[in-house]
Amino acid sequence: MEWMESKLLWNIGGMIGTMCKVDPITETQSRGRYARICMEIDISKPFIGSLNIDDRTVRVEYESLGMICFKCGRYGQSKDSCREGVVEQNVEEPPDSSDRNQDEKEKSHYGP
Repeated sequence: MEWMESKLLWNIGGMIGTMCKVDPITETQSRGRYARICMEIDISKPFIGSLNIDDRTVRVEYESLGMICFKCGRYGQSKDSCREGVVEQNVEEPPDSSDRNQDEKEKSHYGP
């Protein structure tokens, strides 16, 4: 399978985001190590760093972006400031017993 075929590149791009176009130079070259495609991606979701295609790992690189956290894959923060996996210190106080009794009374109206 030729890796630089336009149809394959559209499929690969579709796995990452919404495809816009394949770079004209990428389309006309018969061989090369890189393919450049243009797509829209949702920056609120983690970025995809690689894909497995036909038992090959294809590395994905992004251009024209600012900070990307390589810990969680999100845009707009660095690995050092990543909050992924940080446990919040603000723990709610348990409700007092009068609140629990009221909750139990309310629940009894909804079930057997």
